[in-house]
Amino acid sequence: MTDFPRMSISLGSRLVATLVFALAAVAGAQSSVGGVIAGVVHDADSRPVAGADIMIRPGDHRARSDSAGRFTIGGLGADRYFVRARKLGYGPTQFDVALSKGGRVEIRLVFDMHLPMLDTIVVTAGRTCAEFSLEGFVCRRRSGSGVFLDYTDIDDKGAQYTADVFRDMKGLRVNVRPTRHGPERYVGTSLMSGCVTSLVDGRPATAATFVPQFPEDLVAIEVYVRPDSVPTEYRRYTWPAGDVTRSGRCAVIVYWTLRARLRR
Repeated sequence: MTDFPRMSISLGSRLVATLVFALAAVAGAQSSVGGVIAGVVHDADSRPVAGADIMIRPGDHRARSDSAGRFTIGGLGADRYFVRARKLGYGPTQFDVALSKGGRVEIRLVFDMHLPMLDTIVVTAGRTCAEFSLEGFVCRRRSGSGVFLDYTDIDDKGAQYTADVFRDMKGLRVNVRPTRHGPERYVGTSLMSGCVTSLVDGRPATAATFVPQFPEDLVAIEVYVRPDSVPTEYRRYTWPAGDVTRSGRCAVIVYWTLRARLRR
């Protein structure tokens, strides 16, 4: 008779220990998963879009939508995130998400802007390349002078910031300067006395039309490291302010954004 209570106590202790271990395992699993942002990608006609690249910032979290347009990204901490979807043939779309600790948010991303493949743009022969439209980018790329990156080439660089696209480009280097908003990356030449003129959609960059910070906001880039390689329509931008010698002329970089027109 006296053995049964001891047996019951032993069995009960094992059950409690097993339950505690199981709860700890579940808690550990939930901790490793963290917060989750999931959703679906549609086009303007509400059809699911497969193969869209999903990127979440801050951090470098990525996924690709499945055949139903769905995606899931876990392991996220409590923060405010920018979720961006990108796919060839569409302009990128973005969604802002406030995620709580261990939370889950479902979103819907819609590609509402069709972006033709650059190679499908028809260039009329016998004309000077357009200065303020993507037609000019295609025209100048066919001429072979300079370096030309379309949005597939830009994506292949895997750069987090636009300036990092040029990190391995001969004749250029990425510099960092302090600003009131924190360190800022910018592109310079590898020459001590060199300069770079930045154009956005064919016009000089200004406070209103600035170079996009993130490469996902770009459609294409033209790079002319040697001033003598700059095409006629942009040659005036190789001369910085002041009286300089020929060796003091600037390199020219043309950034094309989603605001750029297809035709001049």
